[in-house]
Amino acid sequence: MTPYTTTQLLAALDAALAVADQRGGSFGICFVDDGGHVLLHVRQPGATVGAADSALGKARTAVWLGGDTGVLPPTAPVIPALVAGVPWPVAVFPGGLVLRHEGVVAGAVGVGGSIDPADDAAVSAAARTLLSSR
Repeated sequence: MTPYTTTQLLAALDAALAVADQRGGSFGICFVDDGGHVLLHVRQPGATVGAADSALGKARTAVWLGGDTGVLPPTAPVIPALVAGVPWPVAVFPGGLVLRHEGVVAGAVGVGGSIDPADDAAVSAAARTLLSSR
């Protein structure tokens, strides 16, 4: 069960969208619980075709790894071993951030759609920062 209310998730989405506007892009933004189940998923108008899928993949990967995406380079030799037992696509690029509540993985936020992975990471960081302050 997620410790976040819908109101809190919507506030985190607003924070993420504010950074998205500052960055000048359109993104997919997805929040999942600790089991990788979608809590909130948005694809902004104008976002790339794969933005929503990328956001979901990054969020689920962060939950599955218990840590943020983008830590391993996409060419790391361990990637095929990670992918082998996962029921969804593993995302290795930045933008998936694990959400912790009282030190325990409570879910994740994933952001996709930018050409620059730093933009995805900044948008997801805004969402996590807001939820961490609650």
